[in-house]
Amino acid sequence: MKYVIVDIETANPNITSICQIAIVTYENGQITDQWHTLINPKTDFHYMNVAIHGIDERTVRNAPTLSDVADTIKAKFADNLICSYGAFDRSSLTRIFPELSNQWLDIVRVVRRSWNQEFAKYGYGLASMASALKIKQANHHDALDDVLVAGEILLKALADSQQDLDFWLQRVKKPIDLENYQKAHGKLEGNPEGELHGETIVFTGELSIPRAKAAELAAQAGCNVATGVSKKVTLLVIGEQDLTKLNGKELSSKEIKARELIEKGHPIQLLSEVDFLTLIKI
Repeated sequence: MKYVIVDIETANPNITSICQIAIVTYENGQITDQWHTLINPKTDFHYMNVAIHGIDERTVRNAPTLSDVADTIKAKFADNLICSYGAFDRSSLTRIFPELSNQWLDIVRVVRRSWNQEFAKYGYGLASMASALKIKQANHHDALDDVLVAGEILLKALADSQQDLDFWLQRVKKPIDLENYQKAHGKLEGNPEGELHGETIVFTGELSIPRAKAAELAAQAGCNVATGVSKKVTLLVIGEQDLTKLNGKELSSKEIKARELIEKGHPIQLLSEVDFLTLIKI
């Protein structure tokens, strides 16, 4: 089967602020095409994002804009199966290109079902899995490097499971048996049939909808809902903050801890409420 793997890096917490993208095409387990580019997002770079990937305004000064490469991106996707490591890339790209109708496969969901108990205690981040599987990663958070590593992880999962992509496209829709892992997560377990099953989400700040409703929507979409930030959390939704409750700080304690973990390499995505509502509609 022919498929592509995509990875993006963003300039700031806005999921559409793409500053780098890589798309690699595979056919019969072999790479047949590689394409990657920096992108000038024409927006501000947040210091936290820069700390993660090292890309800033100077890096992209002469880079094309997203509109310059939009046709190339869509041509690379064509009608192929699109794979990504986690839900973030899909959320971003389908928001930018709502006309995309491709079938998607989240490699993290494949990983969790291929080696569910074996790597649960380490987490399923790209760097953690690369280390566990002894896959060399030269430059984590470089889009091309991340795609190539994700590609090796997927090929390893296919080989170890002795199953093809057609099997996994159906298998990822079904529950995984990780009772102890699920108990270790927050107060609400995700729907095992949900597209975001495997993600763990935390909310901070005031949302436009009741927190309980947001948690219910997240669980329906497959997310485990936790009450505090830990290494197992993959998504933090940031609402409006009540400054009187921050004890003189600019950020909530949850966001501070999440950013500290991000700096240490943990793959936590920071989402606005709008981003969250977009994500759960995948």
